Amino acid sequence: MEETKNRGSEKLLAAWKGRALTDESVREIADALAQSAGTVERAAIVGGADGNGARVSLSYSGDDTPICGNDIAFWVKWHLRHGGTPRPPRIIIDGIPFPDIIRMELDFGNVQPIEGPRELPVAGLNIGV
Repeated sequence: MEETKNRGSEKLLAAWKGRALTDESVREIADALAQSAGTVERAAIVGGADGNGARVSLSYSGDDTPICGNDIAFWVKWHLRHGGTPRPPRIIIDGIPFPDIIRMELDFGNVQPIEGPRELPVAGLNIGV
């Protein structure tokens, strides 16, 4: 019975240690953004002093619009490696059937949803989302 308690406590301690972003996990995000075809519009660490999540806003235009899937694939792989509570990316597409601009917001780690309306810049206009 003692073995079961130890295993449970080890899982709890592992979850506690994994709650914050590590230097390594943030470096992975930074390296992926440096290689991305998207333009980083905003980046923020959330969760106070412990920094348990990051929110990144990217935009893609012209020939780069089909490549946004590479960043979504990285986002999925990052969560598989580091955990967290992934929420679906927020994506705004301007131009149908051929997108002129794609804006995407990715959350890494544990990021609480934004409550209420907020404003995102879209093609020089602010719209409530």
